[in-house]
Amino acid sequence: MKLTKWEIKFLNYYLNNFNAKWMRVFNNKHPLLETRVDLFNIYKMKLKGQPVVGQETLTSMFKQLKEGEMYLITDLLKQDKEDNIV
Repeated sequence: MKLTKWEIKFLNYYLNNFNAKWMRVFNNKHPLLETRVDLFNIYKMKLKGQPVVGQETLTSMFKQLKEGEMYLITDLLKQDKEDNIV
């Protein structure tokens, strides 16, 4: 799975500054609506500092992910690094 530079920076920012470990995306394949990203801590509780839809997220952001499924952020970043090496 190939992440864009903006998606990698977005994930690293929330991982380092807000201690986000899990994420879930909605509207990521919709042509008009901005992607909604929900971030969770290690216990899968929603973070208080959620990204603002339309300001920090873009239309079709994370479109390679399945909508509504929980993803571990570190696994997404590690998998993207492995894809770039090969």
